[in-house]
Amino acid sequence: MTVKTEEEVLALVRLNAVACMRTDWLLRLIGVYGGAREVLSKSSADLSADGGLSPETAANFTAGLAAVDPYKELETARKAGARVLTALDEDFPALLKTIYDPPLALYVQGKLGSGRVPAGIVGTRKPTDYGARSAARLSRELVKAGLTVVSGLARGVDTIAHDAAVKSGGLTWAVMGTGLNMVYPRENKKLAERILESGGALVSEFPMDDGPLSAHFPRRNRIISGLSYVTVVIEGDFKSGSLITARSALEQGREVLALPGPVDSVMSRGPNMLIKNGAAMVEDAADIIAALPADVLFGLIPTRRSRKEEERAFGKLGSLSPDANAAYGAIVGGGEGLTVDGLVCALSWTVQRAAAALFELEASSLIIQIADKYKLTI
Repeated sequence: MTVKTEEEVLALVRLNAVACMRTDWLLRLIGVYGGAREVLSKSSADLSADGGLSPETAANFTAGLAAVDPYKELETARKAGARVLTALDEDFPALLKTIYDPPLALYVQGKLGSGRVPAGIVGTRKPTDYGARSAARLSRELVKAGLTVVSGLARGVDTIAHDAAVKSGGLTWAVMGTGLNMVYPRENKKLAERILESGGALVSEFPMDDGPLSAHFPRRNRIISGLSYVTVVIEGDFKSGSLITARSALEQGREVLALPGPVDSVMSRGPNMLIKNGAAMVEDAADIIAALPADVLFGLIPTRRSRKEEERAFGKLGSLSPDANAAYGAIVGGGEGLTVDGLVCALSWTVQRAAAALFELEASSLIIQIADKYKLTI
């Protein structure tokens, strides 16, 4: 691994600022030459011969590098109260570091190291009333369960998700398609300030003063999914940017969930297609939590069930065996959940009988195993 030095960090910031090169190509060049500093030392002819760039691309690349002042960029970030992280920094998000093409530099205002589990919520800029209600409800439920909501600060679903998280006293991270000095859309400037005031973060891979170029937003979307264990899509047509985020999540090996909608609604085409192709359907935060890897579930707060959720649970129990109903009642009485041994003791059952009842409840999505305990999902 490359050693962190001031020169290497400056080189990464400089490479990151060149718009004509994709991150995966930059990472390949760094691999070819053994470091970012070494890439900067090469001529356009070298880059074309060794790096596989066309002569025209190599010339544009070297010209772009010459126009970047990394010292000025870092000073601009400092004045704005932002940090510039690279993969050489210990506090660079570990989950983001594992994707195929992580950013060479990540600009951060606020706090990323909350220790909470991040989940992405994305969707159309023009949600229906149903989509808007669902985005706000899911965001509220997630932060109440102790998760962080990640979205893109765009109009529509993104704005609703961020706003609901802040109003619920939770944390949210906004991944921007501009530099941190250029909040877009402008009407979200106050929202961005509230995100920071509530302990959340603004994140971007773009230089501080970069504006909202169309090419930025697909790149922004891979960071939303890259920061998140799961990505939830709430409304969007087939060409919606939220489907780009979903595709990025799948390429990164992350879970994708989608909100089902009316078949005659244009805004439900994208999510319904995702569900038809294997994405999990989301109705509430319990579905999202159930999609998280087991090793990140520690410390999540069981959400308080509404009357509607209890009615759903009782409706499901009506179709299950008496043993499953008895096990469910014991888990409810256990408060913080029960282990298999705890269930065996509570009901004076054999281990085999308890295991069969637990399997039935898990298959019906009524319980989830967290560590060694079984807890309610709804």
